[in-house]
Amino acid sequence: MKKVVFSIVMMLAVSVSFAQDIDVPQERGAVKTPSGYQGFIDQGPALRFMEDWKSSISFSTTHGFYFNGNTYVGVGVSFEGNNDMFVMPLYTALKYNFTYNKKVTPTVQIRVGSYVGNNVGTYGDFSFGFRFGSSRDFAINVMAAASFFSNYKSYVTEWDSAEEVYVRYNKTINPSSLALRIGIEW
Repeated sequence: MKKVVFSIVMMLAVSVSFAQDIDVPQERGAVKTPSGYQGFIDQGPALRFMEDWKSSISFSTTHGFYFNGNTYVGVGVSFEGNNDMFVMPLYTALKYNFTYNKKVTPTVQIRVGSYVGNNVGTYGDFSFGFRFGSSRDFAINVMAAASFFSNYKSYVTEWDSAEEVYVRYNKTINPSSLALRIGIEW
């Protein structure tokens, strides 16, 4: 009988020791601390400040890990374009939340990588804004961003109405832009 009771106590002790700790906020309305894998999707309008303020649209997704409640490292892909250009940056992202236990926290993010599309070149991005956290593993991000792309040359064909012929020439394009990004984090 002692062996049976001892075996049951040992099985309960082993099963309790392998139980996972569930991160449930203690107080009503408390913000969940970001940890582990997180994914981001954000989208917004962009203005190409190096080319007569032409507008474009940007969409990006980033996936990585929070190493603590503040520091996030991930990799991602972005798409930015309009009628006359398209670029697809592939990047590494570093994000820092200044506080992680508040509903609204300031945050900064740096992205570094390269882009493909109409051409190939280097890419850099700096953004700052706010993270609106929730009691679940979910947040909304609103950020202002400045994206820097290396210049590339593109052949442009235009109609010359004075000569009544098509003219083809080499044009330098700089897709660097300012953007407002609104996204979700899960």
